[in-house]
Amino acid sequence: MEWKTLDGAVVVLTGGTSGIGRVAAERFGELGAEVVLVGRDRNRGVATLEAVREKGGDGLFVRADLGRLDAVRGVAEAVEERYDGVDVLALNAALSLPEREVTEVPGGRVERVLLVNHLAPYLLTHELVGHLESTPPSRVVVTASGVHTRGELRLDDPTYTEEYDALGAYARSKLANVLFSTELAERLPAGVDALAYHPGFVPGTSLYRETGGAFGLAVRVASLLGVGRSVEQAGLDLVYAAGAPELADASGGYLVGRDLEAPDSRVGNDTLRERLWDESARLLDLDPDWL
Repeated sequence: MEWKTLDGAVVVLTGGTSGIGRVAAERFGELGAEVVLVGRDRNRGVATLEAVREKGGDGLFVRADLGRLDAVRGVAEAVEERYDGVDVLALNAALSLPEREVTEVPGGRVERVLLVNHLAPYLLTHELVGHLESTPPSRVVVTASGVHTRGELRLDDPTYTEEYDALGAYARSKLANVLFSTELAERLPAGVDALAYHPGFVPGTSLYRETGGAFGLAVRVASLLGVGRSVEQAGLDLVYAAGAPELADASGGYLVGRDLEAPDSRVGNDTLRERLWDESARLLDLDPDWL
């Protein structure tokens, strides 16, 4: 199916009020999109929406803490109230924490980084899949990371009871992202794509602002030294992942910048992907056969 332009497209963008997401939001605006900005900070959200409009786009800001499942559902409700369909669902929001935090969910308890980075995107996709199916061709883009290769999924330990490690928790959530996007692509009907996108090492984002220890220090030093990719480059690449016509046949792929590359070999394990899918549904009290 030939991919459409983003002029007039409805783009739901989590983590769209700062960093990579802010750059992407403004570019979506330049292309004439309706951008639904999802973020925690009202001032940043209002400012970003104003910037989107100044660039020629429109949309709305939905204030939401993606660590709260009722807030995730609230995002979907806000979208459904205003729009008949969704052309792009860009699951870009991410969290890294220096210490373990655990949150209650319907199916038990889960470590907060896994909740925000994986379960919230899983739930938002569940809530909006009908809107994605109603406006083909449409696309889901999950912002992942190359650090997924270092992640240990630990499906039997959603609370991360072993000695907590900030990088380990983040890497686990990013492995879940790539497994999820790949399995999602297998299950979605024709006309709806799913891709994982690795922006590269972008130390200039606010992602690591709460991360301490050696990992956080290394990121801050890298930012000062100008190591890695710029926020601007990464944000524009996210827009490419969301709207490039040449990616129309790349559903299930893993983008590194603008290049399709092979993810960790575990992503090809059908059983592992299905186990993650089912366990995610259980934790959220959803029917695993929702798609």
